[in-house]
Amino acid sequence: MKKFFCSECNEEKTYAIKQNVITEYKGYKLKVIENIAVCDICSNEIFIPELENENLNRLYDEYRKVASIVSPKEIIEFRQKYNLSQRELVAILNWGKMTINRYENGALPDESHNLVLKSIINDEKLFLEKVNFSYKNEKIKESTFNKVNNNTTKRNPGYEIIERLDQKENIYNGFRRFDLTRMENVIGYIASKVDNLYLTSLNKYLWFIDFAAFKSNTRSILGIPYVKHQYGPVIAEDCYYKIVCLPNEKYGKEEEENFNSTGIITKICSKNNYDLSLFKASEFKLIELVISKLKNLSCKEISDLSHDEDGWKETPFGNSISYEYASKLKNF
Repeated sequence: MKKFFCSECNEEKTYAIKQNVITEYKGYKLKVIENIAVCDICSNEIFIPELENENLNRLYDEYRKVASIVSPKEIIEFRQKYNLSQRELVAILNWGKMTINRYENGALPDESHNLVLKSIINDEKLFLEKVNFSYKNEKIKESTFNKVNNNTTKRNPGYEIIERLDQKENIYNGFRRFDLTRMENVIGYIASKVDNLYLTSLNKYLWFIDFAAFKSNTRSILGIPYVKHQYGPVIAEDCYYKIVCLPNEKYGKEEEENFNSTGIITKICSKNNYDLSLFKASEFKLIELVISKLKNLSCKEISDLSHDEDGWKETPFGNSISYEYASKLKNF
Protein backbone atom coordinates (compact mmCIF):
# COMPACT_ATOMS: atom_id res chain seq x y z
CA MET A 1 0.00 0.00 0.00
CA LYS A 2 1.18 3.53 -0.77
CA LYS A 3 2.57 5.61 2.05
CA PHE A 4 1.76 9.27 2.67
CA PHE A 5 3.12 11.74 5.14
CA CYS A 6 1.27 11.82 8.46
CA SER A 7 1.63 15.20 10.18
CA GLU A 8 0.85 13.62 13.59
CA CYS A 9 3.48 10.86 13.31
CA ASN A 10 5.80 13.25 11.43
CA GLU A 11 6.76 10.56 8.95
CA GLU A 12 5.36 8.52 6.05
CA LYS A 13 2.78 5.92 7.07
CA THR A 14 0.37 3.57 5.39
CA TYR A 15 -3.29 4.48 5.63
CA ALA A 16 -6.76 2.97 5.68
CA ILE A 17 -10.03 4.33 4.26
CA LYS A 18 -13.00 5.31 6.36
CA GLN A 19 -16.27 6.56 4.95
CA ASN A 20 -18.38 9.55 5.86
CA VAL A 21 -21.82 10.48 4.55
CA ILE A 22 -22.46 14.12 3.56
CA THR A 23 -26.17 14.86 4.01
CA GLU A 24 -26.29 18.60 3.32
CA TYR A 25 -24.46 21.04 1.05
CA LYS A 26 -25.24 24.74 0.53
CA GLY A 27 -28.68 24.30 2.05
CA TYR A 28 -29.63 21.25 -0.05
CA LYS A 29 -30.25 17.79 1.38
CA LEU A 30 -28.33 15.04 -0.38
CA LYS A 31 -26.46 11.80 0.29
CA VAL A 32 -22.85 11.53 -0.85
CA ILE A 33 -20.22 9.04 0.32
CA GLU A 34 -16.92 10.69 1.24
CA ASN A 35 -13.76 8.55 1.41
CA ILE A 36 -11.24 9.72 4.01
CA ALA A 37 -7.68 8.44 4.43
CA VAL A 38 -6.57 7.78 8.06
CA CYS A 39 -3.14 6.85 9.36
CA ASP A 40 -2.82 3.15 10.27
CA ILE A 41 -0.83 4.06 13.39
CA CYS A 42 -2.47 7.15 14.93
CA SER A 43 -5.79 7.33 13.01
CA ASN A 44 -5.01 10.93 12.02
CA GLU A 45 -6.74 12.03 8.79
CA ILE A 46 -4.31 12.29 5.88
CA PHE A 47 -4.81 14.54 2.85
CA ILE A 48 -4.69 12.46 -0.36
CA PRO A 49 -5.22 14.68 -3.43
CA GLU A 50 -6.72 11.91 -5.58
CA LEU A 51 -9.27 10.99 -2.91
CA GLU A 52 -10.23 14.63 -2.32
CA ASN A 53 -10.77 15.22 -6.03
CA GLU A 54 -12.97 12.14 -6.26
CA ASN A 55 -14.95 13.28 -3.20
CA LEU A 56 -15.47 16.74 -4.65
CA ASN A 57 -16.53 15.38 -8.02
CA ARG A 58 -19.16 13.13 -6.39
CA LEU A 59 -20.37 15.99 -4.20
CA TYR A 60 -20.58 18.46 -7.10
CA ASP A 61 -22.33 15.94 -9.34
CA GLU A 62 -25.01 15.27 -6.74
CA TYR A 63 -25.33 18.97 -5.88
CA ARG A 64 -25.83 19.82 -9.57
CA LYS A 65 -28.71 17.35 -9.72
CA VAL A 66 -30.59 18.56 -6.63
CA ALA A 67 -29.89 22.28 -7.20
CA SER A 68 -30.38 22.22 -11.00
CA ILE A 69 -26.84 23.42 -11.69
CA VAL A 70 -25.59 23.23 -15.26
CA SER A 71 -23.00 20.49 -15.80
CA PRO A 72 -19.65 20.74 -17.63
CA LYS A 73 -20.98 18.34 -20.26
CA GLU A 74 -24.01 20.55 -20.95
CA ILE A 75 -21.82 23.62 -21.43
CA ILE A 76 -19.43 21.79 -23.75
CA GLU A 77 -22.28 20.36 -25.85
CA PHE A 78 -23.90 23.79 -26.05
CA ARG A 79 -20.67 25.36 -27.35
CA GLN A 80 -20.20 22.56 -29.85
CA LYS A 81 -23.76 23.01 -31.13
CA TYR A 82 -22.84 26.51 -32.33
CA ASN A 83 -19.17 25.69 -33.07
CA LEU A 84 -18.03 28.29 -30.51
CA SER A 85 -14.73 28.44 -28.63
CA GLN A 86 -14.65 29.16 -24.89
CA ARG A 87 -13.36 32.65 -25.65
CA GLU A 88 -16.22 33.33 -28.07
CA LEU A 89 -18.86 32.24 -25.56
CA VAL A 90 -17.47 34.40 -22.72
CA ALA A 91 -17.29 37.34 -25.16
CA ILE A 92 -20.98 36.88 -26.01
CA LEU A 93 -21.87 36.73 -22.31
CA ASN A 94 -19.39 39.49 -21.37
CA TRP A 95 -17.78 37.35 -18.63
CA GLY A 96 -14.18 36.91 -17.55
CA LYS A 97 -11.91 35.16 -20.05
CA MET A 98 -11.44 31.96 -17.99
CA THR A 99 -15.00 31.65 -16.66
CA ILE A 100 -16.25 29.02 -19.11
CA ASN A 101 -12.95 27.16 -18.89
CA ARG A 102 -13.37 26.81 -15.10
CA TYR A 103 -16.96 25.65 -15.38
CA GLU A 104 -16.14 23.08 -18.05
CA ASN A 105 -13.36 21.75 -15.82
CA GLY A 106 -15.72 21.15 -12.90
CA ALA A 107 -15.99 24.44 -11.00
CA LEU A 108 -19.50 25.29 -9.81
CA PRO A 109 -21.07 28.35 -11.46
CA ASP A 110 -22.33 31.06 -9.13
CA GLU A 111 -26.09 31.55 -8.96
CA SER A 112 -26.33 34.32 -11.58
CA HIS A 113 -24.03 32.57 -14.08
CA ASN A 114 -25.89 29.31 -13.63
CA LEU A 115 -29.21 31.03 -14.35
CA VAL A 116 -27.82 32.56 -17.55
CA LEU A 117 -26.30 29.29 -18.76
CA LYS A 118 -29.47 27.27 -18.08
CA SER A 119 -31.55 29.94 -19.83
CA ILE A 120 -29.52 30.13 -23.04
CA ILE A 121 -29.15 26.36 -23.25
CA ASN A 122 -32.93 25.92 -23.02
CA ASP A 123 -33.99 29.00 -25.00
CA GLU A 124 -32.30 29.53 -28.36
CA LYS A 125 -34.21 32.76 -28.97
CA LEU A 126 -32.78 34.27 -25.78
CA PHE A 127 -29.27 33.19 -26.78
CA LEU A 128 -29.66 34.77 -30.22
CA GLU A 129 -30.77 38.02 -28.56
CA LYS A 130 -27.56 38.02 -26.50
CA VAL A 131 -25.50 37.30 -29.61
CA ASN A 132 -27.19 40.13 -31.49
CA PHE A 133 -26.66 42.53 -28.58
CA SER A 134 -22.97 41.61 -28.29
CA TYR A 135 -22.44 42.02 -32.02
CA LYS A 136 -24.21 45.37 -32.10
CA ASN A 137 -21.99 46.58 -29.24
CA GLU A 138 -18.84 45.21 -30.92
CA LYS A 139 -18.14 42.63 -28.20
CA ILE A 140 -17.86 39.82 -30.75
CA LYS A 141 -16.56 39.57 -34.30
CA GLU A 142 -18.77 39.17 -37.34
CA SER A 143 -17.38 35.66 -37.82
CA THR A 144 -18.72 34.67 -34.38
CA PHE A 145 -22.09 36.28 -35.14
CA ASN A 146 -22.37 34.39 -38.44
CA LYS A 147 -21.25 31.13 -36.84
CA VAL A 148 -24.11 31.22 -34.34
CA ASN A 149 -26.76 32.21 -36.87
CA ASN A 150 -25.57 29.52 -39.29
CA ASN A 151 -26.06 26.85 -36.63
CA THR A 152 -29.47 27.72 -35.23
CA THR A 153 -31.92 24.87 -34.70
CA LYS A 154 -34.46 26.24 -37.18
CA ARG A 155 -32.02 26.57 -40.03
CA ASN A 156 -33.13 29.06 -42.65
CA PRO A 157 -33.28 27.40 -46.10
CA GLY A 158 -31.44 30.44 -47.46
CA TYR A 159 -28.25 29.26 -45.78
CA GLU A 160 -28.13 26.24 -48.09
CA ILE A 161 -27.85 28.67 -51.00
CA ILE A 162 -25.38 30.94 -49.21
CA GLU A 163 -23.00 28.06 -48.59
CA ARG A 164 -22.67 27.64 -52.36
CA LEU A 165 -21.80 31.29 -52.94
CA ASP A 166 -18.40 32.92 -53.18
CA GLN A 167 -18.46 34.83 -49.92
CA LYS A 168 -15.21 36.77 -50.18
CA GLU A 169 -15.45 40.40 -49.11
CA ASN A 170 -14.90 42.71 -52.07
CA ILE A 171 -15.90 46.01 -53.64
CA TYR A 172 -19.06 44.45 -55.11
CA ASN A 173 -20.59 43.48 -51.74
CA GLY A 174 -19.31 46.49 -49.83
CA PHE A 175 -16.60 44.49 -48.08
CA ARG A 176 -19.12 42.50 -46.05
CA ARG A 177 -20.10 38.87 -46.42
CA PHE A 178 -23.76 38.61 -47.35
CA ASP A 179 -25.78 38.65 -44.11
CA LEU A 180 -29.12 36.85 -44.48
CA THR A 181 -30.30 37.56 -40.93
CA ARG A 182 -29.69 41.29 -41.30
CA MET A 183 -31.37 41.43 -44.70
CA GLU A 184 -34.53 39.66 -43.52
CA ASN A 185 -34.85 41.97 -40.51
CA VAL A 186 -34.25 45.10 -42.60
CA ILE A 187 -36.89 44.03 -45.13
CA GLY A 188 -39.33 43.23 -42.31
CA TYR A 189 -38.73 46.67 -40.83
CA ILE A 190 -39.04 48.54 -44.16
CA ALA A 191 -42.30 46.71 -44.91
CA SER A 192 -43.68 47.76 -41.51
CA LYS A 193 -43.01 51.42 -42.36
CA VAL A 194 -44.00 51.48 -46.04
CA ASP A 195 -47.66 50.86 -46.89
CA ASN A 196 -47.13 49.66 -50.44
CA LEU A 197 -43.72 48.03 -50.64
CA TYR A 198 -43.28 46.07 -53.84
CA LEU A 199 -40.39 43.84 -54.85
CA THR A 200 -39.29 46.27 -57.57
CA SER A 201 -38.97 49.23 -55.18
CA LEU A 202 -37.54 47.05 -52.37
CA ASN A 203 -34.43 46.53 -54.52
CA LYS A 204 -33.84 50.29 -54.51
CA TYR A 205 -34.42 50.61 -50.75
CA LEU A 206 -31.76 47.99 -50.10
CA TRP A 207 -29.37 49.48 -52.67
CA PHE A 208 -29.63 52.99 -51.23
CA ILE A 209 -29.21 51.63 -47.67
CA ASP A 210 -26.08 49.66 -48.55
CA PHE A 211 -24.50 52.41 -50.65
CA ALA A 212 -25.31 55.14 -48.11
CA ALA A 213 -23.68 52.99 -45.43
CA PHE A 214 -20.60 52.43 -47.60
CA LYS A 215 -20.37 56.16 -48.29
CA SER A 216 -20.43 56.84 -44.56
CA ASN A 217 -18.41 53.92 -43.15
CA THR A 218 -16.72 52.22 -46.14
CA ARG A 219 -18.75 49.09 -45.44
CA SER A 220 -22.22 47.97 -46.48
CA ILE A 221 -24.89 46.95 -44.00
CA LEU A 222 -26.19 43.84 -45.77
CA GLY A 223 -23.34 42.68 -48.00
CA ILE A 224 -25.57 42.44 -51.08
CA PRO A 225 -24.14 42.69 -54.62
CA TYR A 226 -26.32 44.70 -57.05
CA VAL A 227 -26.51 44.80 -60.84
CA LYS A 228 -27.75 47.41 -63.31
CA HIS A 229 -31.30 46.71 -64.48
CA GLN A 230 -33.63 48.65 -66.77
CA TYR A 231 -35.61 49.97 -63.81
CA GLY A 232 -32.65 50.67 -61.54
CA PRO A 233 -30.21 48.72 -59.35
CA VAL A 234 -31.47 45.28 -58.31
CA ILE A 235 -30.17 42.45 -56.17
CA ALA A 236 -27.87 40.20 -58.22
CA GLU A 237 -30.12 38.08 -60.41
CA ASP A 238 -28.93 34.68 -59.21
CA CYS A 239 -28.85 33.07 -55.79
CA TYR A 240 -29.27 36.33 -53.87
CA TYR A 241 -32.57 37.10 -55.56
CA LYS A 242 -33.81 33.57 -54.84
CA ILE A 243 -32.96 34.05 -51.15
CA VAL A 244 -35.17 37.16 -50.95
CA CYS A 245 -38.10 35.16 -52.27
CA LEU A 246 -37.73 32.22 -49.86
CA PRO A 247 -40.27 31.77 -47.01
CA ASN A 248 -39.02 33.35 -43.79
CA GLU A 249 -40.14 34.55 -40.37
CA LYS A 250 -39.77 38.32 -40.94
CA TYR A 251 -41.88 39.12 -43.99
CA GLY A 252 -44.27 37.54 -46.44
CA LYS A 253 -45.24 38.16 -50.06
CA GLU A 254 -48.57 38.77 -51.73
CA GLU A 255 -49.09 38.67 -55.48
CA GLU A 256 -51.33 41.33 -56.98
CA GLU A 257 -52.52 41.91 -60.52
CA ASN A 258 -50.90 44.94 -62.11
CA PHE A 259 -53.66 46.75 -63.96
CA ASN A 260 -51.15 48.86 -65.88
CA SER A 261 -49.57 45.78 -67.48
CA THR A 262 -50.27 42.14 -68.13
CA GLY A 263 -48.03 40.92 -65.32
CA ILE A 264 -48.29 40.19 -61.61
CA ILE A 265 -46.53 42.34 -59.01
CA THR A 266 -45.25 41.13 -55.66
CA LYS A 267 -46.05 43.08 -52.50
CA ILE A 268 -43.87 42.67 -49.40
CA CYS A 269 -45.72 42.45 -46.06
CA SER A 270 -44.03 42.64 -42.66
CA LYS A 271 -44.72 40.05 -39.96
CA ASN A 272 -43.75 42.74 -37.42
CA ASN A 273 -41.23 40.61 -35.53
CA TYR A 274 -38.05 42.21 -36.85
CA ASP A 275 -35.02 42.55 -34.57
CA LEU A 276 -33.35 45.97 -34.69
CA SER A 277 -30.76 45.03 -32.04
CA LEU A 278 -28.68 43.63 -34.92
CA PHE A 279 -27.78 47.12 -36.04
CA LYS A 280 -25.55 49.78 -34.62
CA ALA A 281 -27.09 53.20 -33.96
CA SER A 282 -25.29 54.69 -36.97
CA GLU A 283 -26.58 51.90 -39.23
CA PHE A 284 -30.16 52.26 -38.02
CA LYS A 285 -29.96 56.02 -38.60
CA LEU A 286 -29.10 55.39 -42.26
CA ILE A 287 -31.91 52.84 -42.63
CA GLU A 288 -34.38 55.37 -41.22
CA LEU A 289 -33.03 58.09 -43.52
CA VAL A 290 -33.60 56.01 -46.64
CA ILE A 291 -37.09 54.95 -45.56
CA SER A 292 -38.15 58.51 -44.72
CA LYS A 293 -36.97 59.78 -48.13
CA LEU A 294 -38.51 57.02 -50.23
CA LYS A 295 -41.68 55.94 -48.41
CA ASN A 296 -43.95 58.59 -49.98
CA LEU A 297 -42.62 58.10 -53.52
CA SER A 298 -44.13 55.86 -56.18
CA CYS A 299 -42.20 52.93 -57.64
CA LYS A 300 -41.46 55.00 -60.75
CA GLU A 301 -40.23 57.96 -58.71
CA ILE A 302 -37.92 55.71 -56.70
CA SER A 303 -36.65 54.14 -59.93
CA ASP A 304 -36.04 57.60 -61.42
CA LEU A 305 -34.12 58.59 -58.29
CA SER A 306 -31.79 55.60 -58.71
CA HIS A 307 -31.32 56.46 -62.39
CA ASP A 308 -29.88 59.79 -61.29
CA GLU A 309 -26.98 58.08 -59.52
CA ASP A 310 -23.59 57.65 -61.22
CA GLY A 311 -23.41 54.01 -60.12
CA TRP A 312 -26.39 53.19 -62.33
CA LYS A 313 -25.49 55.57 -65.14
CA GLU A 314 -21.90 54.45 -65.64
CA THR A 315 -22.34 50.69 -65.20
CA PRO A 316 -23.21 48.59 -68.31
CA PHE A 317 -26.57 46.80 -68.22
CA GLY A 318 -26.42 43.46 -66.42
CA ASN A 319 -23.08 44.24 -64.77
CA SER A 320 -22.39 44.48 -61.04
CA ILE A 321 -22.37 48.01 -59.64
CA SER A 322 -19.17 48.76 -57.76
CA TYR A 323 -19.50 50.23 -54.28
CA GLU A 324 -16.83 52.70 -55.36
CA TYR A 325 -19.72 54.77 -56.72
CA ALA A 326 -21.05 55.20 -53.17
CA SER A 327 -18.76 58.21 -52.74
CA LYS A 328 -20.70 59.93 -55.54
CA LEU A 329 -24.13 59.15 -54.08
CA LYS A 330 -26.24 62.29 -54.65
CA ASN A 331 -29.48 61.65 -52.80
CA PHE A 332 -28.12 60.45 -49.41
